[in-house]
Amino acid sequence: MRVLIAEDDPASRILLEAFLVRWGYEVVAARDGSAAWEILQSDNAPPIAILDWMMPKLSGIEVCQLARERIRELAPYILMLTTKDGRSDIIAGLDAGANDYLTKPYDLTELAARLRVARRTITLQRELADSGKAMAYRTLHDLPTGALNRGAILSALGELLTDGNRLSVSLVSVHDYKTLQQRNGYACAEAIVRGVVQQLRSKSASASIGRYGSDQLLLIAPGVSGPALATLTDDVRVIVARSGFAESLGAEAPVRLSAGVVEWDGVATLELLLCYADIALCAAREAIEIFSLGEQQ
Repeated sequence: MRVLIAEDDPASRILLEAFLVRWGYEVVAARDGSAAWEILQSDNAPPIAILDWMMPKLSGIEVCQLARERIRELAPYILMLTTKDGRSDIIAGLDAGANDYLTKPYDLTELAARLRVARRTITLQRELADSGKAMAYRTLHDLPTGALNRGAILSALGELLTDGNRLSVSLVSVHDYKTLQQRNGYACAEAIVRGVVQQLRSKSASASIGRYGSDQLLLIAPGVSGPALATLTDDVRVIVARSGFAESLGAEAPVRLSAGVVEWDGVATLELLLCYADIALCAAREAIEIFSLGEQQ
């Protein structure tokens, strides 16, 4: 694990670095508080910081305060080193945001033990952060396909309409989804839908894609005209219709797509816009192609 040492005394810094390296830490050293603060703001900042209280430019206390005020996600575990050992000094250091406090001259065995506590704390913080991110992802996404779930995609569409953004939407249907399930199993049917999501995403990185129904995807394309979105979805339809697409995902027969495309007129409500898209999709399913209602008047 990486550790930042901020110590203005060269002899103390070199000695401390030697012990940390011996204990298996990767050390990043700073000669003053300003340099330490720059390192803590970097993209790959060390998760543990050992700060001397008295340093040029910025004191350890000042660096600690800046870190607590400005670093919100995975803030560093800060261990303060100082010759100050009064009760008020200890309280001041902890109030500034230090996680731990060690007075000089310190015992190496005690320092090693406190660093082990720091490592366990950082590991737990990372696990909790990863767990939170995973929970947030599950809340917003359809796990089998990686697309947004129905609630999330409708919420995204509602926000765009409220902001008055120019956009087009498309309802994309995977034909014979239930037949795919019966013949090839649930995993295969979901793999087909996931493959369609990936193809749509590859054609438009800026578009939002959501699972609108078991066999339907809702595509939102901000700043894109209806004809342009129809061309995009037609390209994907052709790719999916090719013989190799379905077979590579385990299906026994080619997969067909159809899509209904609508360009928002700036007036239609979310419900009415989706109704237009559904009408366009029904027309497209009859012809098994892309059907666009164009810009609503």
